[in-house]
This record gives sequence, C-alpha cells and structure tokens, in this order.
Amino acid sequence: MKKVSIVIGLYNSEKTIEAVLEEIDSAFAQNERYTYEVVLVDDYSPDGVYGLVKKIAQNDKRIKVVHLAQNAGQTNAVIEGYRYAEGEYIVEMDDDLQMPAHEILHMLTVLEEGNYDVVFARYPQQKESAFRRLGSKFNNKMTEWMIGKPKDIRINSFLVMRRFVTEEIIRYSNHYPYLYGIIFNITKNVANVDVEHRERTNGKSNYTFKKLFGLWLNGFLNFSIQPLRIATDLGFLITAISFVIALILVIQRLMGPTQALGWTSIMITVIFFSGVQLIGIGLLGEYLGRLYLSTSGLPRTTVRETINCETIEEQKEGKNG
Repeated sequence: MKKVSIVIGLYNSEKTIEAVLEEIDSAFAQNERYTYEVVLVDDYSPDGVYGLVKKIAQNDKRIKVVHLAQNAGQTNAVIEGYRYAEGEYIVEMDDDLQMPAHEILHMLTVLEEGNYDVVFARYPQQKESAFRRLGSKFNNKMTEWMIGKPKDIRINSFLVMRRFVTEEIIRYSNHYPYLYGIIFNITKNVANVDVEHRERTNGKSNYTFKKLFGLWLNGFLNFSIQPLRIATDLGFLITAISFVIALILVIQRLMGPTQALGWTSIMITVIFFSGVQLIGIGLLGEYLGRLYLSTSGLPRTTVRETINCETIEEQKEGKNG
C-alpha cells in the first residue's frame, strides 16, 4: 500500500482539528490502496491546539506534531511540515473543515491515472466572503502573468503532490516563499479536480488584508523581475510625456505670451513624479532586502518540539543505514 502524508498548518483550530482528523481516518478506512499519516504544524497558535494535538499524537503514531517557536505564517509552516512527511504522495489541506477529507482519494486517483505531478482542488462554489473570492481571482491572475500558470488551472491550498515536488520545495531557502510560484517553477504538469467547498463552521479566516497583501507581494517579487521592468517602462513613458509637454510649452512661448502656470498644477506634477520615484526606489529596496535576508543564513522557521517525527534527511539516513 502506498503511503500518503497529509500536512496541515494549525492556527486557532482547537475547535476543529479533532473533527478534521476523524474525517481523514474515516476516509482512508474505506480504501485498500493507501495508508496515511498526518503532519500537524502548530504555527505558534495562541489557543490550546498544541496541547490537544500533542495528546492525540501520544496515542496515535500516525499523527506527527511539529511545534514552531514563533509564528511563521501558513506557507512557512506547511513547508516545514513537508520535511517530516514520509509518504509517496503529500497532501496539503486546511484545519477549518471547509475541505472534505474524502475528496483526497478522488484527487489521488486523478493524480495517478493522469500521471500528473500536482492536482489542485477547484471549487465550483467557493464558500468564502466576497473579499476572499476577489483575492483568489487576483491570485490566480497574478500567477498566470508573473509565473506562467496555465490559464485553465485554479490554485488553492487543497492539493496533492508527488514526493519529488515537495523535496524540491524544501530546498527553497528564500525568506518569503510563495508556494504556488515554487510549484510552477518545478512542474507545469498539473490538473484540477472539482470538489465541494463547505461553509465555515467556526470562527473566521485568519487571512487579513495585510496577510493577503504580503502573500501577493511574495508572488509578485520573488519569481519575476517584471515589477522592475514595469517601473523602467513607466519611467520612459513619463519622460516621453514630459518631453512632449515641454515642447508644447516652448512652442506656445514662441508664439506669444501665455498664462503663468498655477501652483496647483505645479504641485500635482511634483507630487506625481515624486510618488513614481519612491515606488521605483521601494521596489528596488524590496528586492535588495529580500536578497539580504536570503543570504543572511537566518532560519525561516524554528522548531521548538516534535512528536513522532523524522526529517526527510533522517529518513534517508535510516534507509541507507
């Protein structure tokens, strides 16, 4: 039987994670093709979820727990979880019961029969706020433009991957990882499976506008130099427009007296060009700052404690030994 590793980041999920684990166990109990393990990564959650999953893991060796020393964000947390996954296939899903666990088997079947490297869930009806749906659409469009994602593929955090994909992902050392960007730089042999998306039963999404903006910024800056090219093109365009305006003013001056320009137009022009310059400098600073952090040797995440865990490196050493 093939082993499947299900990686779940935990944050404010004390009231839902037990039901998620029960669903997973029920789904896999009805098949004879796969065994499973669950890698739970506590992203320094402020509730009592760590104590809860620690007790569960002590009584069930299929449950692995990784406790981070500080909040690292969902992407960093799940990438850390990949390091402890032993399965031939790795699943990522959320901790909020919106993703039905029984759909994992359907996604695995599509992955194997289509010989795909990654299969993403696709929600015909996404049960999220209008803000989150708009964010998902923007995210999909951005990955098409910046990363070359196929237009017919929808991306989200419910997916199944072959092991070699996750092994490549954990080699990525940048401090601002954008998971979908990494995946589409590894492979474009991907597919979608339509699955049900449930209503949220507890609490609200942990993704604020600030967190979503940070996620988009990672994708925008980490996998393309398009932002710098846009700033350069904008600079050339503004220079050309300024040259045309200057030429018009010279011609008007030669043809006769003209009205003096007012302070309003002068200030608008100065503020506009100053803003454009600051945007360009800011983009350059973002690139340099990210480059500095990536070469500083500082860890993206720090693991305080693990239960029932071995890293991929330790697994390989055990097999070779």
